[in-house]
Amino acid sequence: MSENDAISRISGIKMPDYYLNYYSNLSKDTYTIFEHAALAKSSLVDSSGIIEPKIAFDLADRVAKMHDIDIAEPLRELLKINGKELTALIISKEIALGKYSLTDATLEQKLDLAVRVGLAIVTEGVTIAPLQGISEVKIKKNKDNSEYLSVSIAGPMRSAGGTESAVTILIADHVRKAVGLSKYQANCFDDETGRFVEELRIYEREASSFQFHILDEDIEHVISNLPVELDGVDTDPFEVVNHKGMTRIKTDRVRGGALRVLNDGLIGRSKKLLKRIELYKLDGWEWLGDLKGAVQTGDNQEDAAAKRM
Repeated sequence: MSENDAISRISGIKMPDYYLNYYSNLSKDTYTIFEHAALAKSSLVDSSGIIEPKIAFDLADRVAKMHDIDIAEPLRELLKINGKELTALIISKEIALGKYSLTDATLEQKLDLAVRVGLAIVTEGVTIAPLQGISEVKIKKNKDNSEYLSVSIAGPMRSAGGTESAVTILIADHVRKAVGLSKYQANCFDDETGRFVEELRIYEREASSFQFHILDEDIEHVISNLPVELDGVDTDPFEVVNHKGMTRIKTDRVRGGALRVLNDGLIGRSKKLLKRIELYKLDGWEWLGDLKGAVQTGDNQEDAAAKRM
């Protein structure tokens, strides 16, 4: 986007002249600084010859440039009509079906991009979560050879916040349905629900605290019903004791990013998620309403029941 493009976008907005002059000067000075930086970088004295930051005008620009995908205009139009989350679902589905992807991209690559772009829209393109919070999105097989979608979460997902990180799983399920993949079948190889219970308690005790305290039965209920696999990379040097060497979980260490999505997102924000699920008419998530709920950490036990989320 050039300086003239930036100025032309605000010229049609009704505002006092001094506002227009302010934003015009801001745009002009920004591009002047950018040109000086480009000139300095061209000397190759620095380790990189390019300017890493990109100039973006709005949310649509940020998301498009973050993922190097040409969706700024359609995204901008959708955002005028729909909210961020509904727009994220629409765009992610289109990407999964190949509308904006490279012609030679595999289905797995399309799904990976779809989930990342969806999360970027929800987080307004201002966090690192879409790039580094999602480690990978893979197509895997259940024991009966049916294919399902797996989302591997890394530590930087924390920057997205609890609700948004959980919405990532909703987006993943949405694109899974769009391309016709089967549901994830928990425990078809090993005791994966038990692994999550043990892992979360070890993480809670040895590594870090969560925003909410949740019940073991809620952990088991969520993992048993998730239509996509919640996986993750190891984040801390603490290992499980009773659930090592599992078929689909490649590490014996705790996976902090995945645990935080489970604890503070899917369970801790389950009521918020249910409202979104109902609003956007997403089926297959009714079981979230059966959770006992989460208690904010630090509450007195006497008040805990009254403060369940």
